[in-house]
Amino acid sequence: MYPRQNQPQEVNGGAYASTPVSTGGARGTGQTNGYGSFDSQAPPVSSKHEPAPDLLLQAFNQALRPYTDKVDTLEAEIQDLRAYIDQLEKQRDEVHAWIDKRGLRPDVPASIAHQMDTSAHAASPTHAAQTLNAQLDRKITIVNFDLHRLQDDLNDSLPTPSFSACMLKFLPDIARLSALPSGPRYAFDLLLKLGGNLNSHGGLENGDEEDLQERGAFYGRLDDAMVDIVQGRFREEGDGWGVQREIKRIEKTGAYLRNWGVEPYFPNTLDVMRSGGSGGGHVSDGAAASPPGYN
Repeated sequence: MYPRQNQPQEVNGGAYASTPVSTGGARGTGQTNGYGSFDSQAPPVSSKHEPAPDLLLQAFNQALRPYTDKVDTLEAEIQDLRAYIDQLEKQRDEVHAWIDKRGLRPDVPASIAHQMDTSAHAASPTHAAQTLNAQLDRKITIVNFDLHRLQDDLNDSLPTPSFSACMLKFLPDIARLSALPSGPRYAFDLLLKLGGNLNSHGGLENGDEEDLQERGAFYGRLDDAMVDIVQGRFREEGDGWGVQREIKRIEKTGAYLRNWGVEPYFPNTLDVMRSGGSGGGHVSDGAAASPPGYN
């Protein structure tokens, strides 16, 4: 009888032993289960797949490109037309605001005034100056009338600084008028009209020294503006301007104001007129000034 073994015997090694799983070797990827190695020696296959170019789609896009470009061009033109329509609607609103129950308002909108100045009439190069002169003349008349009516309501004369400030606001527009063809002729009359409005304002009989100084300062501003206008009128009209008649017109008003202690009256303007008129600008007092000629 053989003796009985009480505990199982552990078999180690031998042909049935398995090699432990490798945790990394030269490649770091080899594994084994005892029957052979699963270490991959082949390079890994890339997961990216680049499709072949679609020649049909490319040909379609190339054939469609002229039409898409044309659509883009038409869209840009539509945007330009919309902007132009917006501009026309804005000008329409300004024209409607320019019109009141008495006709055209004397204050012309800025955009309309610019077009009036830049667009010359086909039959008359002086059309822009004539139009602007009519607007300014009407506006000056309305402001002067309102100031005199205010004096009547107050039963007293307005302070000269207030009256002259209202008249001096027209100087920029008159300077713009003088830059237009035939504009100096109209600007000359409008400046004299501003001075005449203050002359008719009254208050000279009071003999107030401060008031007389304010009047002198107002006439000085008009004199400075008139010098450039007179020079421009000489350039345009030359011998056709009856300058001697205008000199006497200014001297007559200056003599009237001198009696009230207001002097001088357009001194620099008179100097320019006398020096410019000595070159042949003299005409008889009864002759009318002829309009400038255009070739």
